[in-house]
Amino acid sequence: MKQAMHLKLRNSMGWRCATCGQLITSVSDGWVEWLASEDGAGSTILNGLRLVHRESCRYDPRTVFRNGRSVVEGLSLERFVGPDGLILLLSLLAVGELPPSEVIELAKRVQIPGYELVRNLVGQGNLRKLLPPVLGHGCYLQSEIAELIGLAMKDREVARNVPDVKPAFLSVRTNLASDGQMEVHRIRDRRI
Repeated sequence: MKQAMHLKLRNSMGWRCATCGQLITSVSDGWVEWLASEDGAGSTILNGLRLVHRESCRYDPRTVFRNGRSVVEGLSLERFVGPDGLILLLSLLAVGELPPSEVIELAKRVQIPGYELVRNLVGQGNLRKLLPPVLGHGCYLQSEIAELIGLAMKDREVARNVPDVKPAFLSVRTNLASDGQMEVHRIRDRRI
């Protein structure tokens, strides 16, 4: 049973590619890109911020330019993780050229341990339905992320009708690994 649970979680680890929908399982395989253009007055317009596979899923520069007179800009995912990545994301917010909601969502995905895992397990649209965040605005505390992981895993176990699992007796413990990824461990509730 432990191996099956590990495989289910492992299949949800990584970042979801905006183009192909598959997981980006390594920081070095990711690319963050956006489109740059100018309005009629010559002011810069940035939009289309997304996280994709570095080699295979990026915007096609010719198509983008032909369709909207935009230029593709981007940086490796490695530039957006860790403390320097956080300050880069904050600088993008401070400049204000990219839509703030897109930058904030990317920041949550690459900076908040467990957020992308929950997004992958339950779907971005289901997050607020399952557990509205205490802070609001889609900003989940680590305890809420752990609870969402627990809910998602219980739902998956019950849906698969695994006979030797009693979801009420199980809980989830999470901790931050040295590489910044959230480790998820299933543990038995000792109170029962």
